[in-house]
Amino acid sequence: MDRAPAPAELRRLFARTLPSDVEIELGADAAAHARVLRLAAGDHVQLFDGRGHFVEGVITHAAKGTLRARSLGVPQFVEREQRVVLVQCLPKSGKLDDIVRMTSELGVAEIALAVSEYCVAKATREEQKIERLERVAIEAARQAEQAYVPVLHTARPLAEVLARAPQHAYRAAFLERSEVPLPAAFPSREVWLVVGPEGGLSSTDRAALTQANFIPSAIGRSILRTETAAVVGVALALERLGRCA
Repeated sequence: MDRAPAPAELRRLFARTLPSDVEIELGADAAAHARVLRLAAGDHVQLFDGRGHFVEGVITHAAKGTLRARSLGVPQFVEREQRVVLVQCLPKSGKLDDIVRMTSELGVAEIALAVSEYCVAKATREEQKIERLERVAIEAARQAEQAYVPVLHTARPLAEVLARAPQHAYRAAFLERSEVPLPAAFPSREVWLVVGPEGGLSSTDRAALTQANFIPSAIGRSILRTETAAVVGVALALERLGRCA
């Protein structure tokens, strides 16, 4: 179970730490959410830290740009039983936000950005955007009532990213015209998925996938755009792990 159950009347706000019975500053993003939701001092909310912990809290101060709250009681914990890691080769500008937002809503555990041979985007530019992408992931997890916010990794060469996959993980790379579907049930509770950029994966990239024991896999018969493949692939993997969002 990866969701933090929240009573229907409680709105959710992100807090990086959840100390018990201590007033904490929630930050400008949370303050903006509170203004949209018309929350005020005295309102009860659910606070979550994106690492599985959540607790009921009360807003103690609300003003433009600032928001403070105090947790009520001891935080509860939701254990993450399955993990899907998305290895996303850098897409063209503008697509990465959508990929991060939608896969965060679904419940992806990590998003590891990778630089493959046919990538158009530059890794240096994406490193500058990682803080903004983390904000996108936090908001998506908050809205979708996910207990976890995915960990985002700055872009590294594809072979380097593939080497991080643990031995026990099921490894799949979505390649056009592959005839191997994802299995109906995975032999592991951790799944790594590779999605290439708009230009696809080169022979060099494919050799790296083979060396790292990633299985060439298909998502149906269609050749999907990179942003579509990422979302559909993560959704299918989560469904097969018994965590249909």
